[in-house]
Amino acid sequence: MLVELTLALALLSAIGLTVFKGSLDVMAPRQWVILQNISDAYLTYEEAYAQRISFEELTAVSSDWPIYPSKSTVEVEMGKFPGGTPITGSVIRTRIPDPNNFPAAGGSGTLTTNPAEMETWQLQSHLTYFIGDDEYVKSRTVVRSQ
Repeated sequence: MLVELTLALALLSAIGLTVFKGSLDVMAPRQWVILQNISDAYLTYEEAYAQRISFEELTAVSSDWPIYPSKSTVEVEMGKFPGGTPITGSVIRTRIPDPNNFPAAGGSGTLTTNPAEMETWQLQSHLTYFIGDDEYVKSRTVVRSQ
């Protein structure tokens, strides 16, 4: 009787561990998808911020998007897991002048090549985050002209 009870307990334990491992295997891809969606949502915010910032703030010396090759790096909280654990990443921002900008705005344009005196910038935002040991980078570029 003791042998049968031991075998039954061992069999139930093996089945329980197999089911538990299976449920963990199902959760791992779901967490990856959640992080992809959260990072996409954060980049949507970043893109909206780049589109709504005033041109005066954008071209100021203390701009959140310094002129390339300079860059600004900011640690951000993209969201939270259930239970309150923060999901963090790093945003790197820079702006690249259009070659047709006037020299004062980082380009080599002249009144002949740029008679409307337009000023155009590419605002780049790169989001870096980790899922486990894997590093992911997503980026968005917004073109602003005045």
